[in-house]
Amino acid sequence: MNNKKLVAGIAAGAAALALTAVLFSREKSKKKAYKKQVAEAKDNMHGKLNELQRKAEKEYKNAPQDDAKHAVNAAKERANDWADKASHN
Repeated sequence: MNNKKLVAGIAAGAAALALTAVLFSREKSKKKAYKKQVAEAKDNMHGKLNELQRKAEKEYKNAPQDDAKHAVNAAKERANDWADKASHN
């Protein structure tokens, strides 16, 4: 009778250990997926900001000297509009 209890106890322990391992591996894979999404969003945001900076610099260079202040303000407004749109998505 003692051997049956010992075998049952070992089997129950092994099953609990296997279940714990499965749960931890799922959690780890979720974290990896989340980190990947964050990295993609970061790269996308970085690219958008670089594009916005290039457009602002181009607009500033092409603006007449007396109209430069207006161009800077227009670029600021466009940047704020873009940031608002990005934060709502």
